[in-house]
Amino acid sequence: MSKSEISIEDVLSGQIKMEYVDQLELLKENLSSNSFLNNKTNKKEIIKLVDNLIDLMPVELRTARFIVREQELYLKKAKDEAEEILSKADQESSRLISESFVLQEAVVEANALVKQAEQEAILNRASVEDKLDNKLKDIQSKIDELSQIIEREKSNLRQPRKIIDPEENG
Repeated sequence: MSKSEISIEDVLSGQIKMEYVDQLELLKENLSSNSFLNNKTNKKEIIKLVDNLIDLMPVELRTARFIVREQELYLKKAKDEAEEILSKADQESSRLISESFVLQEAVVEANALVKQAEQEAILNRASVEDKLDNKLKDIQSKIDELSQIIEREKSNLRQPRKIIDPEENG
């Protein structure tokens, strides 16, 4: 394929290999960092030659390479965000489960306290009823005594009065 025949569609479909650009840039990095070239002029010429080769490549190929790199960065960022979201979800799930257990324990304890209070109320009521029953029996007994006294006095009122003879006493 000639330079004019390369298009972005060819690059995206995989027909044009992007490894050439990567290899050229890797060569450039190696040449600029390695000391195997003693002569600075030769080194500069080779670097210039590699730059020219990269410049000769179609713009679409360089653009596609940039897009692929950006896509990789975007996917890495999305993966990191997804992992963070999953981590937060796990933490929230653990917290909610923990709170659920605490709530269940509180409900169980509250039910036990209510049951204990109900039993105490039953015992207290029984005690109060017993005391009240005894008091009512005492009152009933007093009323019965009063009723007998009243009946006796009523019957005494209907009896003729005994007159005491002074001579009998003496």
